[in-house]
Amino acid sequence: MVGVIKLKEDGVKFLRDFVKKGRKSARELTRARILLLVNQQKGDTEIAEILEV
Repeated sequence: MVGVIKLKEDGVKFLRDFVKKGRKSARELTRARILLLVNQQKGDTEIAEILEV
């Protein structure tokens, strides 16, 4: 189970920009997307289905 994470708006903006811009490794992008989904109170199974991991 993923822990509870509540990101501040600037953290959400940073992660969204991180995912959209630049060249990042697949691992970094996946982790950023996971953080964004956890912030939306998505569960482990739902995150795995969304990200197909």
